[in-house]
Amino acid sequence: MTDYFRRDVLSKRPYLRLAWCLAALEKPSRREVQPDERIRYWTYVPELGRYLRVVTLEYGVTLHNAFPMRLSYDPQTDSLYIHLSEQPSVDSDEVADGVVLDFAENRILVGIDIQHASQHVDIERLTVSRLPFREMEAA
Repeated sequence: MTDYFRRDVLSKRPYLRLAWCLAALEKPSRREVQPDERIRYWTYVPELGRYLRVVTLEYGVTLHNAFPMRLSYDPQTDSLYIHLSEQPSVDSDEVADGVVLDFAENRILVGIDIQHASQHVDIERLTVSRLPFREMEAA
């Protein structure tokens, strides 16, 4: 693993398990080479209830990054939230009308809240590309 993975990724995401990352490399649901030649792997982790994306250096062996992702929509408040981390939010910045970035300590981005989402995006036709899904709910 890279120093970045050991020092930053594991400290920001202490809930991550090395076994999950290795499972992504051994039996990925999806594999993709990035423009910088690093390689992305996805695997579903039942303990997280979502997919984990793992990034290695160009030879596909050295762990460099890993994080789970989740989207949720609340029709009552018309809010779309993109969860990037399980860390609690301690600060928020509204970067555009109705678009709020949530941060954990040390300004680590943990989520994106899109308020009045149907005014910003076509909620009935959200297209998610290049992500493997084990399950998806739609209204």
